[in-house]
Amino acid sequence: MSDKCVIIGGEIAALRAAKDLATLGVAVSLINPSNRIGENSRMFQRGVSDFAYKSNIIKSYVDELVSHPNVIIMNNTRITKVIKNKSPFNVEIEHDGVKKDLDASTVIMASGFEIFNAEILEEYGYGILEGVMTIFDLENAFREKKLPINQETERVVFTLCVGSRILRDGANPDCSAYCCSYSINQALHIKREFPDVDVVVMYMDIRTIGSHEYLYNEARSSGVLFIRGRPSAIERSEDKLITTFEDTLANNQDLLPADIVILAVGGVPAPDYNKIASDFGVQLTSNGFVKITEKPVFTSIPGIFACGSVCDGVKNVQQSLSEGGAAAIEAFQFITEHRET
Repeated sequence: MSDKCVIIGGEIAALRAAKDLATLGVAVSLINPSNRIGENSRMFQRGVSDFAYKSNIIKSYVDELVSHPNVIIMNNTRITKVIKNKSPFNVEIEHDGVKKDLDASTVIMASGFEIFNAEILEEYGYGILEGVMTIFDLENAFREKKLPINQETERVVFTLCVGSRILRDGANPDCSAYCCSYSINQALHIKREFPDVDVVVMYMDIRTIGSHEYLYNEARSSGVLFIRGRPSAIERSEDKLITTFEDTLANNQDLLPADIVILAVGGVPAPDYNKIASDFGVQLTSNGFVKITEKPVFTSIPGIFACGSVCDGVKNVQQSLSEGGAAAIEAFQFITEHRET
């Protein structure tokens, strides 16, 4: 068998791994379940520096991969079966209703993550109550210049950790890493554009990772109010949305009226990955991400590697790029060690 690698995913870690392996002479099949490359990344248009969508980076990788003779990109394609007892790996894919078998010397899992479905938390009223939206709905409103905020808006409330750090089906019991910084950044944009609007961030804990602490300090200096509390329900009363919450500093329950409530939804494992990982025999963590062994990017199955947000939780751009490069190196090492002579 010639040197071949199947990479599952179309996010930035997958692109880095594909580029590095192709440069080393490995034939790469990039299996992307979305209809375009970098689908998740595009949601972070108004993100902070290391989570923001890097259109120039995505474009440079895509341009190089599309024209590279060692790379085949298959968008809107899913893995339907992992055929065992074939050496080393064989997967069945489906694209536009057509199924095809692919042989591979090694496999890299790099599909990123999905956004938590806020409708699961019915008590927050997403999809039911007008004025309840997610940070990505707000992102789209920023981009389309259709903000639901005007001079008559009195208060906007951001609710953090929606779908993160909770023990609910479909949620992520761990921190999703981007939500605090991303939401505070959006809150700052609103406060700057509408200085007379009360902007409130309701949080469990503020986790502005690394240099993002400046966002928290700037937001407080700009008049954004931070309330440490956990909402139990959001309801409509006449023309206001009322958040019932536990004030965890004052240790009492309170009500907070608002015109708009923005849910900071976190990241969860892509749903297809449970089946794919199970078919490959790859172990998962308790929260559903791919479990990494004591060596970075190594899974429980020799020859199958993982990088980016698919393993151990959500990663930023630089972390994903680094892990994509590491996965490519380890995959190439595995190929050379098991190459038929």
